[in-house]
Amino acid sequence: MKFKVPYSIKKSLTRILPFVATAIMASACQKEHDVIIDYTWGPVPTPKEVIQKEINKKNVNMVFLNCGEKNATSWSPAHFHQARDTLQTRLDIAPGRIHGMGTIYVASGNGAHLPDTLAWGIAGMSLGDSLWYTANGWKVQRLHPLKSK
Repeated sequence: MKFKVPYSIKKSLTRILPFVATAIMASACQKEHDVIIDYTWGPVPTPKEVIQKEINKKNVNMVFLNCGEKNATSWSPAHFHQARDTLQTRLDIAPGRIHGMGTIYVASGNGAHLPDTLAWGIAGMSLGDSLWYTANGWKVQRLHPLKSK
């Protein structure tokens, strides 16, 4: 006795196989991961070559420049602006694929809303630089002194 199958297995496989193959390839290609680089501040910042080496790896999706918890309460707006210029050269290595992370603590008194980006004799960050840092992934926060009881 013969059973009549209303569809052809061969025809079904030719329709389904491309989707299965695509799913297998997609899962194999999704080995991308993010890399966190501990960013060094100061006169010798993390070299661009270190960042470039990581971003060039095939399986790297994003690179994060981690400042950890940076106590910059003595920095002037000019210091923050110079650091911003240096960081921008690192972000420009691969726009959209390199971001900041971590918290930058600024002076409690003036915070991060000063108007002059070139001031040297005052502690704090300009509003423009504060917006730039936060837009690029860093958190900017006042370092509030401990309150006495």
